[in-house]
Amino acid sequence: MKKHFFKSLLSIACLLCSIAVYAHDFEVDGIYYNRLSSTEVEVTCQGASGNSYSNEYTGTVVIPATVTSSGTTYNVTSIGKQAFYRCSSLTSVTIPNSVSSIGKEAFRQCSGLIEITIPNSVSSIDDYAFYGCTGLTEVTIPNSVTSIGSSAFGSCSGLTEITIPGSVTSIGDYAFSHCSGLTKIRVEDGNETYDSRENCTAIVKTATNTLIAGCKNSFIPNSVTSIGDQAFSGCAGLTEITIPESVTSIGEEAFTSCI
Repeated sequence: MKKHFFKSLLSIACLLCSIAVYAHDFEVDGIYYNRLSSTEVEVTCQGASGNSYSNEYTGTVVIPATVTSSGTTYNVTSIGKQAFYRCSSLTSVTIPNSVSSIGKEAFRQCSGLIEITIPNSVSSIDDYAFYGCTGLTEVTIPNSVTSIGSSAFGSCSGLTEITIPGSVTSIGDYAFSHCSGLTKIRVEDGNETYDSRENCTAIVKTATNTLIAGCKNSFIPNSVTSIGDQAFSGCAGLTEITIPESVTSIGEEAFTSCI
């Protein structure tokens, strides 16, 4: 009886290991997918997490708007959590207009990524989505985006310019921290939540007059009353900044690593 019991446990353990290794639902043309519903799928990584395999995506990847598996056609509606995590040999990604969200850590530490097209269908860019994508020199955030997560573009040292469209109503903490190459940050006119008043080359939260993200070419307007956590963190090359008398509080690590 004990022998049969242990054999059963071993069989279950082997089944669980198999599920963990091959957590994606199916693969088509080198792209892995998970089913979200009977009609929708998300792009995912090979295996259980972004660490399961190394560089499963390389070179140029063009994600289709629809994909067919076992006779069923699905709409590709999102880039899932850690889908391209640490794929350092990935150089270019084209995202179709069917995608509405880019998940947490989706492209984190894709250091070789130099080009990405984000379509007008995307409404949210989650936490750490592009963190550590040091090869990116420019990213166009479309007018459809309403939220940018915490550290979404953190440590993207190659980025030189960022424009926040009028549609964005939420920017997470440290969204652009340690972007040492940034020389210009601008919020489009008409944004009701954030602004770049007086061409300050920074992001100011309008309701609280808090400067939340700056770069080495920013200045602090007299109307700003607080400087947020890590607002200038990692602004390499910042040589001088004047803090006006209107500022009553400076957040944690606001000027850390400005060397």
